[in-house]
Amino acid sequence: MSGFGVAVALPWVASAALHVYCRRVDRDLTPPWAVIALPTLAAASALSVVASLVAVATVSLSLTVLPIRAVGVLAVCFLLWRLVLAMAHLRKMVASARVASAFGREAAGREAAGREAGSRRGTVVVDSPEPDAFAVPSGGGAVVVTTGLVDALSDAELRAVIEHERAHLRFRHSMWTQICEVAAVIDPLLRPVVDRVRHAAERHADEIAARHGRAVTMTALARTALLGADRKRGAASYALPGTGGDVLARVRALSGPPPGRQRVVVVIAGVVALMLFSVVSLALLDVTQDVLFPEPGEAPTSVLR
Repeated sequence: MSGFGVAVALPWVASAALHVYCRRVDRDLTPPWAVIALPTLAAASALSVVASLVAVATVSLSLTVLPIRAVGVLAVCFLLWRLVLAMAHLRKMVASARVASAFGREAAGREAAGREAGSRRGTVVVDSPEPDAFAVPSGGGAVVVTTGLVDALSDAELRAVIEHERAHLRFRHSMWTQICEVAAVIDPLLRPVVDRVRHAAERHADEIAARHGRAVTMTALARTALLGADRKRGAASYALPGTGGDVLARVRALSGPPPGRQRVVVVIAGVVALMLFSVVSLALLDVTQDVLFPEPGEAPTSVLR
């Protein structure tokens, strides 16, 4: 029984550890690695938490002690609640993507001109006085820029902004952010990880844009952030704004040299953590299977001995 308790607790302990660790991820992971590693670990963590809840519910409800059965009922209720929230979140994302896909279809029908020559994704200029730019992956992908921002920035700064948004599309930052968002809906302990993934996605896009000049990219980011300082924006993941993440930290990073190579030891640690999540999840699912479908001659609760 003690081994089962440890296995059930491990996903929650690991999730809490990821909750704490994500605050220092900038020290260990380069932006492109952080964009992929954090959502992957968050998804594995959320799945292990689901496996933990399923195992607790299955085992508790198989016993006759009333307080223990009550624990199983609570586990079922909590799991169903989080899954319903996750489904609602997914429906909201799909609906938002359908609305945003109009930009992608419009961009797909346009010829790239001038600074966009050779690009497979177009840019949609929207007539609006609000200075804004964002990437919409729906409908084939599009970079949306308002006339307010076009008028406010120099040609070089505007190019940096567009290259930044194209990087979001090229490296599928929206997909990784959405994976992390769904994981955080299932496991609330992962909510801070979403912010770190968004920040890493912005830092990655900054570095791609900075290949055309770090100074101009830094000024473009600073000016865009200042122009939009008084404008409220929702946090929809299908549209990744250029002023997301910690703007001050992003400007500070652009003022220095580009990030170095990713340390191999950190990658190995991440792989080990992923394997740990997988092993614990499989072990908990095996317990669930043993209780629901015990082998011949095995009592349903004998797996706890």
